[in-house]
Amino acid sequence: MSAADFNAAVAYVRTLPKGGPVQMDNNTKLAFYSLYKQATEGDVKGTRPWAVKVEARAKWDAWSARKGMKPAEAKAAYVRRLIAVLRSKGIKWPPTPKTQSKL
Repeated sequence: MSAADFNAAVAYVRTLPKGGPVQMDNNTKLAFYSLYKQATEGDVKGTRPWAVKVEARAKWDAWSARKGMKPAEAKAAYVRRLIAVLRSKGIKWPPTPKTQSKL
């Protein structure tokens, strides 16, 4: 996968409407988050947030699970994950302009 594929996938995920046909559960969102962070920043930094900071800790844990993954691998996994999510909704990647306007 190219950097352009990754950038297009990131832009697509960021513009998904909350009420649109592509809805993701929290685990899928965390997977996208962790792959994005690993692809753009490398291994997780800082200390693990306290348990009372539930969202921050979940994000840190998801990113930490990617430790050691090369950025190029994370980018490819991000695009593959998006393709799988879209396929499950009957949408092809890359989306056609007609498909994209429905979202």
